[in-house]
Formats: sequence, structure tokens, C-alpha cells
Amino acid sequence: MIIIAVDWSKHPNKRAAYRAEPASGTVSRVTPCAGLEQLIRYASALETPALIGIDAAIGFPAAPWERLVGNTPDQSVSFIDFLLGDGVPPRFFDPVAHPEAWSPSRPFIRPPAGRWSLNAFAEASANGLRRRIDSRLRAQPIFVTSGLPGSVGSGTQAVWQEMIQARGRSQFSVWPFQGRLTDLLTSRIPVIAEIYPKACYGIALADELPAPLVAIGKTREAAREAALERLVGADWVARHRVKLRDLDAARRNEDDFDALLSAAALMRLVLDRAPLEGADWVDPRAEGGVLGAASLELSA
Repeated sequence: MIIIAVDWSKHPNKRAAYRAEPASGTVSRVTPCAGLEQLIRYASALETPALIGIDAAIGFPAAPWERLVGNTPDQSVSFIDFLLGDGVPPRFFDPVAHPEAWSPSRPFIRPPAGRWSLNAFAEASANGLRRRIDSRLRAQPIFVTSGLPGSVGSGTQAVWQEMIQARGRSQFSVWPFQGRLTDLLTSRIPVIAEIYPKACYGIALADELPAPLVAIGKTREAAREAALERLVGADWVARHRVKLRDLDAARRNEDDFDALLSAAALMRLVLDRAPLEGADWVDPRAEGGVLGAASLELSA
């Protein structure tokens, strides 16, 4: 298996990817990394199963999901069935600016300039702006596209749209909606899954697993440098004789930094035979899951 970890953005030139090869113990940069279809083609050409971890939400909060699919003939439909099928509402990706306009069929939010209330949008959504795993990882609301530091809605929007564009032109499967990793990775069809770099920091840098959540001020070069020094000197890196390449790119910018740490973290789980997936934080119908969450210290 080869793992490709992608630091995602709505802007293709702000994306970065690193690949981890557990068999050789190597982590290295993937270039170029522009669009999802390009990544799928790259992964499909590998002579081994490929897992593509993307730093963007792949799933829908459970409460508004029930409202979204409640009137459909098949209420067992999964999020991926919905997204890649023919039932996406016409204005699904058009952001709303005011709480009264919010609905599960128009979930994305672009707040107006000036003062606005996240609480008002949360109330309008019946507290449906975050999934359970987002709350445990202290992640941003998945639908807010601007107006918050580190807002992730535009990245979510972009990956969902690119998945729709890729259907029919590229073969891929999506964890956990279409099966367990152990089953999906038995074929040569690339598997797309969600990652969260802040979760990967702890996995990559902790002395033991399960790992605590770790905060890193990644916008500062000194903080990136210190974290990379810890990674290079980590016990698991020495134990498995891991070769970390293209460190200079990760020192220079936070996009490469997140992709490298994420690739290293996921490879550690494979090498240490620690869980990449676990039932406690996975919902194969609506909310999806985050790779590696099962190897974090998260209370229910």
C-alpha cells in the first residue's frame, strides 16, 4: 500500500501532497498536486493499492442529514450515494448569507461583511454545522466558507464538487461509506478518505499510541522547524528506519508541512500496526470518519 496525504485548499496552487511507502519506509513529496482527478490518475498508475487522505470534510452532520434525505424514497442512502448520484439539489453549493436562508439543501455559508453570528447559523441548522468527530477534534464548522480564522467550508465545497466531476471519468472508492479499509484496499482502485492534520500531529510526534491532540503554530517557520526536528528524532522513525525526504519544502510553507506530517502519521500507524479506523468515530451512512482517529486519545 502507498499512502498519499493531501493538504487541501479551494485553490489548486495551495495544495500539497506527500506519499508514504510503508514497504520502503520512505516519505516524499508528490508534485504536481493540482486537482482530485490528477491525484486519482497518479494513484491508479501505482502498482499497489493506494489510499488518498484529503484534508477536507467528507461527510454530512447527522441531524441535518436526516432532514435532507427524510423525503427521499430510499432513506438508507449514504452521503456518497447522495453526492455522486443524481439527487443533489440545484443550488446545493450556492452559499447563504443569513441564518434564515440556511437549509440542509443549501448548507454552505458565506457570512455577510461586518458583524454576524455563528450561533445564529448553528441554531438555524439545529446544531448541524459540525459532525461528532469535528467537535471532538475541535475542528471548524464544515460549511462556513469565510469569516472565521482557518475556515474550511470552501475546501469542503471544492472537494465535493471535484468528486462529482471525477465520477464516471475515474474509478475510486470512498471510505467509510463504501466499506472498511481492509476490504477496499484489496483492489487497485484508489481509496479516498478524510484526514485532519491536527490529529496527525499527535500521531506523528507522540512517544506512544494512542496519541494526544497536539497544537502547532504552523504559520511560524520556527514552530515548523521545531516540529520537524521532533519528527526526525522520533523513536518510531529510528525503529522503522524511516527516510523523510523533502523536508525543506515543509520548513518553507505550512501546506507542505501539513501534508508531510499527515503522511508520516498515517505511515506510523501502518508500521506500528495501530488502527487507522475504528467503529467509535465512524458513521458509514452520513458523517463519515477521519483516518487515525481510532489511535487518538478521544473521549466519547
